[in-house]
Amino acid sequence: MRIASDRTQFGTFEVRRGVHPADGGIVRLVNSCGVGFALELLLTGNPVTAQRAYTANMVNAVVPHDELLDEVQKVVDSILRCDQAAIESAKETVLEIIGRPLHDQLRVEAMWGYALCGGNPTVMKRSQEFFDRVDRGRADSTPTPL
Repeated sequence: MRIASDRTQFGTFEVRRGVHPADGGIVRLVNSCGVGFALELLLTGNPVTAQRAYTANMVNAVVPHDELLDEVQKVVDSILRCDQAAIESAKETVLEIIGRPLHDQLRVEAMWGYALCGGNPTVMKRSQEFFDRVDRGRADSTPTPL
């Protein structure tokens, strides 16, 4: 997850020096932003604004520079309020399915998901809190703080 200040610029400047990324940068750029955007950055060596990076899926959000740390803290708080075993499992699942065919992605997701439910002692407690409408961070008629 990436949050950028509205003052941020992004680019790959290696071509200006006669080389190109060879450490996975091209692969990650193509996979997250698409071929056209990747080629633009890689072939021109020109920077793009944070807003342009947002439209290309390079960042998740662009916020005013002075609000960057507060926004990052909100995201961190949202992650920390969740069950950490579930967070770890979801993250591992995402990383594990990258580049796999759909049928394999679905298999991996089910494996990780069912394994988590069977081994996570907080699933029943947190599910009941949801049904009772007292789970942390609820945004409807009974909001509770993060």
